[in-house]
Amino acid sequence: MLSRRLITGPLLILALAGLTMLDGMLADRLGESGIAFALAAALILVPIAAIEAAALLRGAGARASTIATVIGAEAMLLAPLAATFTPAGPEHAPDAATAVGIGLLGPTVAILAAAIAIGRSKQVKGGFTGVGAMLGAAFWTGLLPAFWILTIHRIGAPTAAGLLMVVKAGDIGAYVTGMSIGRRTLIPWLSPGKTVEGGIGAVVWAAAAGAGLAALQPAIPMWVGVAGGGTLGVVGAVGDLLESLLKREAGAKDSGHLLPGMGGALDVLDSPLLAAPVAWAIVAIST
Repeated sequence: MLSRRLITGPLLILALAGLTMLDGMLADRLGESGIAFALAAALILVPIAAIEAAALLRGAGARASTIATVIGAEAMLLAPLAATFTPAGPEHAPDAATAVGIGLLGPTVAILAAAIAIGRSKQVKGGFTGVGAMLGAAFWTGLLPAFWILTIHRIGAPTAAGLLMVVKAGDIGAYVTGMSIGRRTLIPWLSPGKTVEGGIGAVVWAAAAGAGLAALQPAIPMWVGVAGGGTLGVVGAVGDLLESLLKREAGAKDSGHLLPGMGGALDVLDSPLLAAPVAWAIVAIST
């Protein structure tokens, strides 16, 4: 398991670096940061994550259509981006009220797709909860990634990639600290392998990574780097626990088998997904 992670992890970092470089090239040509990541999310990341989420929901007993979940997730992703990326340039971007309205079209499409899928089955039992489950999965796998793309659009891919690495530093800190000195189980009924010491390690490592990012980015005050990093560590850990809750309810060890040694896409993205709005808020406050 560890040997596979040591191969898959660097490959994912290389993929992130490659996307960052491509995004910079497109930004130079088109004047908009985030286009490469938006395309990668829409064509690869979001569909895979939504497919995995729908499978986990069915394993947990919910009525979840894969197609409807993917459609809902794509709508949740694309609606806010449509209000952000304007071919005519920032001067022609929609006003705040219009942008909010465009963004809210995403949840509307997601609800409609889920309702149509349930209606086609002509079964009442579990229908409304199925709609809710698919809507939640679309929110999780579609809307939350949009916050990362909005963050890239605002501060550029390199700094946003740094924030992502802050979140993953929390993951690594939790693992290393828990394996080294972990003694007290954090939530035994949910994840017996996670410890209190590992949770503290997540916050400390993420705060240290945030301080490092602030040192490299003068526009980010040091106190924002430390406090923001620690916050991202906490929120990322909660995201990891939420995915663990769904997997345990579904009786699954991993969300999928896409990434050797790491499981599925959601097993890697569980912490960055929930941390995305926090990362965007940190950027909005500090820049």
